[in-house]
Amino acid sequence: MEHTEHTTTAVRPSAPPAPSRAQRRARRTHRWRRDSVELAAVFVSVTAADLVAKVVVKGHDGPVLLAASALALLATALFHSWWAHRHHLHESPVPAPAPAPGATALWRVRATVRDSPAGLARVCTAFAEQQVAIVSMQSHPLPRGAVDEFYLRAPHALSGTDLAALVTTGGHDLLDAPTRVV
Repeated sequence: MEHTEHTTTAVRPSAPPAPSRAQRRARRTHRWRRDSVELAAVFVSVTAADLVAKVVVKGHDGPVLLAASALALLATALFHSWWAHRHHLHESPVPAPAPAPGATALWRVRATVRDSPAGLARVCTAFAEQQVAIVSMQSHPLPRGAVDEFYLRAPHALSGTDLAALVTTGGHDLLDAPTRVV
């Protein structure tokens, strides 16, 4: 027997072009502006904290102001908690809408193909009998056989288990459980 060796050459994607001088300058300018804004925000927050500390410590009403602020914050938190609880109890639960008749769901199914005549045709026939539409199909070749990846639009009544049964009765082996695409 004669053994033939096949060699393949890898095609390397071309590297993205280097940024122009104007693009590099724009990035530096943008970075400099962002850093300046962040630094200014730090200075403003430190100044505000210093002002509050001086009012509390050196002011003649400092401790009273601090206690009043704490009580106002506590009262606001209690009111918010009461309000959220009150309105949550009085709301009627909204049931999930039932799918409309004829509504469909999108599924992704990956399966290996047995190398047999009409294997794909059997799977397609099984899908068609259950009103399952093949939105997209891509085949990934392997050394022995192939992996088929299907995107299916199926009626809501069909579950992942039902789709798995359709695929396996059609002559494919599932790689993983069918996944519902949101």
